[in-house]
Amino acid sequence: MTRDEIDAMLDAMAAEAAQGSDETLLPGAINFHSGTWVRMSQADLPTTCVNTIIGIRYRGVSVLISSQRDNKVQNRREDEGQGGPYLDLEPKA
Repeated sequence: MTRDEIDAMLDAMAAEAAQGSDETLLPGAINFHSGTWVRMSQADLPTTCVNTIIGIRYRGVSVLISSQRDNKVQNRREDEGQGGPYLDLEPKA
C-alpha cells in the first residue's frame, strides 16, 4: 500500500461514516505485515509514536504491525477495538 492509497482509503471511510452517521465506519487501524513495514521509510508513511499507550499513528489512526497481519486499512467495526484508543482523523500533511 502506498501513502496515496492509504490516504484515499482513510478519506473514503471518513466520508462513508459521515454520510451514514455511523462512527463504526470511521478508520480504525492501518495494518502492516512486519516484512512490509521494515522495508518502508519515513518518506513512505510519516508515522508518529505518540507514546507507549497510544502507539504508532498516521493521521491519528493506529498503525499495527505483525507477521500475522495483512496489509490493509480497517474501519472501527472491522478492527474489533485493536486500533483504540481512537483519535480524530487528521488532515493530510
